[in-house]
Amino acid sequence: MVFLLAWVVRADKVFNVRAFGAVANNKADCSKAFLNAWKEACAWNGISTVLVPKGTYLVGKPTEFIGPCKGFMNFRLEGVLKAPTSLSGFADTWLKFGYLDGLMVNGGGTLDGQGRSAWQPCTPKCKILPANLRFDFVKNAKVEQIHSVDSKNIHINLYGCQNMNLSSLTIVAPGDSINTDGIHTGDSTFIYIEHSKIGTGDDCISFSTGSKNIYVTDIICGPGHGISIGSLGATHDEDSVTGLIIKDSTFFGTDNGVRIKTWASSVDNFVQNITFLHLSMNNVRNPIIIDQEYCPAKNCDNKSPSRVQIKDGPLLPRLR
Repeated sequence: MVFLLAWVVRADKVFNVRAFGAVANNKADCSKAFLNAWKEACAWNGISTVLVPKGTYLVGKPTEFIGPCKGFMNFRLEGVLKAPTSLSGFADTWLKFGYLDGLMVNGGGTLDGQGRSAWQPCTPKCKILPANLRFDFVKNAKVEQIHSVDSKNIHINLYGCQNMNLSSLTIVAPGDSINTDGIHTGDSTFIYIEHSKIGTGDDCISFSTGSKNIYVTDIICGPGHGISIGSLGATHDEDSVTGLIIKDSTFFGTDNGVRIKTWASSVDNFVQNITFLHLSMNNVRNPIIIDQEYCPAKNCDNKSPSRVQIKDGPLLPRLR
């Protein structure tokens, strides 16, 4: 794994969201002001910073910061962003960055998804709930020193991303919250996740199909379900999971430590070159578990075995 970016960002121009009408009173919807600031910053031919100063801002609509942009983008969040409690108008995402090459998200601020009202058990099918933060087709990016609190669903979701570093994050939701994975990756490669504290009601970190060449280190996980690969083998168009290193991390009071889960009666697929190294478990029910008859609903077809192969030896950790 090679991470090529040198993270020295000096803005050519700062776009303060307050100059575009954002008001830090936790009442006025600031989504339009944020988008207008992003639009002008994205068109600037240089290094741009969208600045969210200290204060509490309501972002009441799904808000997408989309590229490509003319230069490197820095989204500096120093304040608190609050999602509405209502789900009206929302699908699977609250805040999204997409189609960008060269991005930094930092500033020490907080994303508050106000998810408590959305965590009620539902039958027979749950409504799609919004993630706090999503990255789609983003490459050469860094996310650091951000707090994510009480997301209605996954806290940070990566899809189709390449060459990203996520570090010094704090991700928090109650242990009884539903589907609040801390960080989830799919179809993404060369991802570093490090030096972070994650405690939720689901997986601290989860890796779905197409997750490749991922390095996880110095994570404090708990409460939650641990760090999971899968579930795999559900559909014919799935990609494999290969080249994951999970090391030097601690688990407190989790259901599992590290886990690989595949469906029984599954399609052909494989998990390859997985390394678990120097992991500390405290009050963990299943420190290491490989479950090839994964069935959370207890009504699955287990008549035939899983056809997902788990193969080949671990990768040697890369010394950084």
